[in-house]
Amino acid sequence: MKLDLPKIESYSQAFAEKVCADFYQGDRGTITGQDILKLTNSEQVNYFVLKNLFERWKEEASRLRSPYFDFEQDEVRDALSVFMNKLSKHIQVRKEFFKPLLVKAVADSLAYINHPHDFLKVEFCGKPIVSAQEVREKEKYFRHNKFLVQAFSKKIQLSGKAGVAQQEALTFLTEAFKNYEMSLEPVQKQLEAFQKILKLPFAETSIESEDLIEKKVPVSLEPSKENFPSMDKKNTNPLLEPFKEENSHETLNDLFAKGKQLTLNEILVQKEQETLLTKSRKSKIHELRASIPINLRYIFINELFKGSQDDYLLAVSQIDRSESYESALNIIAQVYAKKYDWDPEKSEVREFYELVERRFY
Repeated sequence: MKLDLPKIESYSQAFAEKVCADFYQGDRGTITGQDILKLTNSEQVNYFVLKNLFERWKEEASRLRSPYFDFEQDEVRDALSVFMNKLSKHIQVRKEFFKPLLVKAVADSLAYINHPHDFLKVEFCGKPIVSAQEVREKEKYFRHNKFLVQAFSKKIQLSGKAGVAQQEALTFLTEAFKNYEMSLEPVQKQLEAFQKILKLPFAETSIESEDLIEKKVPVSLEPSKENFPSMDKKNTNPLLEPFKEENSHETLNDLFAKGKQLTLNEILVQKEQETLLTKSRKSKIHELRASIPINLRYIFINELFKGSQDDYLLAVSQIDRSESYESALNIIAQVYAKKYDWDPEKSEVREFYELVERRFY
């Protein structure tokens, strides 16, 4: 029996409604980054939620850009990067804005679990030039059959190019899939995580790959209109709960509103579609703790420090206080890499070491 896309969307909506109803109980009005990582039985769904949130967060950050100022100056980029990363430590998402992120994460997870090759083709190979940096940044969000994305990413990195042509990327993806086809995790095992929350109406079927290639699962990330803030109000940041700095009467939403008045959306469409985060990776980090982005912060805690936020904060603090790169590496190797048995080939480990290197060079 063929499973059509509207059926996936219908299930995703029901799944998200149940999960949100269970989580947002009593006086619990918002969800945090740590809550997201352990929200459902499906690790893939949880990480796709974080992926969706991060992508929306970058869209929000772009509103701060203005045609009247030079955002390419190192000092400006560094200051803006620090501001956004400090902001990322205060994730608070209300139900009406979180539910669309979860709906899309569920739909995408079902599509990816059933047809990983076709989903990755749509996700990464839809542009004339496939950015090595973009693939690497998204790599960490794929938990199911993650070796496929890691192998694909590594092939692009080994090409030595900042980006590869679409056809070359498709070749890399096909090669990676053929190399690991016999190692793919059973689909039914992954679907069991969904069944524990809400019975799947299509457990015995799978998504038709032709549908997946032709069009994305039609899920909107916008909250329902009745819950959406009026455009006449100052609240122009739908992802984050208003957050007030100490001794300040301006909310974060006020800051974004001011930025939006000055923003030209066309600034987003720049050479190689380079994001603010991508640019910041080229500059030296002055303080590691303030420079680790939202997506990495929670993933590092979960993947490298086994959920221990205390150890993560202690490690970052010790690195920031280190007098040299060699001293920082010694702390990592002797304490944390040993304690948590880090795999040097793991993408999260490589990403962490890269940030530490940028702290000193």
